[in-house]
Amino acid sequence: MTILIIGGAYQNKNEVARRYYPDLVRVEDLHVRVRETLAAGEDPMALLDGLRGKVTVCDEVGCGIVPLRREDEAWREAVGRLCCALAEEADAVIRVLAGVPQAIKGELPCL
Repeated sequence: MTILIIGGAYQNKNEVARRYYPDLVRVEDLHVRVRETLAAGEDPMALLDGLRGKVTVCDEVGCGIVPLRREDEAWREAVGRLCCALAEEADAVIRVLAGVPQAIKGELPCL
């Protein structure tokens, strides 16, 4: 099962992942991994294969002030494109706002 959990910074996404999907392997802070991948001169889309079958947690970085630096803009775009590709394949996409999870694709498991 592939799950994508998104939301703003400090919205309790990791806790939602632990509570609702305790038995699945988690990949936290995808947005940080994308930045590291770009810094290494690699294509972040190559991360997609390693995200299948896991719960992936990522900050939404596409809202807010448009970055001034070209590399920050490229990072933001790369995070968005990778999340779109993962969401397309995912069994569920969960958005967390103020600690409250909402299924935007698929369903939340019953607790």
